[in-house]
Amino acid sequence: MSENSVTNLTTDVEIKGTIKFEKIMNIDGKFEGELIAEQGELIVGKTGTVKANVKVKNATIEGRLDGNIEAAEKVELKQNAQLLGDLQAKTLVIEEGVVFVGQCNVNPDGTKTEKQNVERQNIKVIKNI
Repeated sequence: MSENSVTNLTTDVEIKGTIKFEKIMNIDGKFEGELIAEQGELIVGKTGTVKANVKVKNATIEGRLDGNIEAAEKVELKQNAQLLGDLQAKTLVIEEGVVFVGQCNVNPDGTKTEKQNVERQNIKVIKNI
């Protein structure tokens, strides 16, 4: 990945609003609003705090995200990540130590299912001892 294809919001940045992007957005600061990149990738770094609904192709969360994620492909929740909101993706990877509170719909085939046939679960993952 080349440096000019990544947009960085560093630890000293705080933004409110809607951001639409095409490639890769790396957030280490604070963001509140809406993030949209149907073909892009969102990375919330260890120091990142996001309060937003997110619609992306892929997402990697290491910090905290309060809001819903809709990913066309994959979501990765890295060690010590916190996700408070619903998640929808084709693939989900959850490392040990993640806190995830919300509903999850993971559908590897990407096929649409009727809501009444989908059993939803509230999930909370806390570091295993």
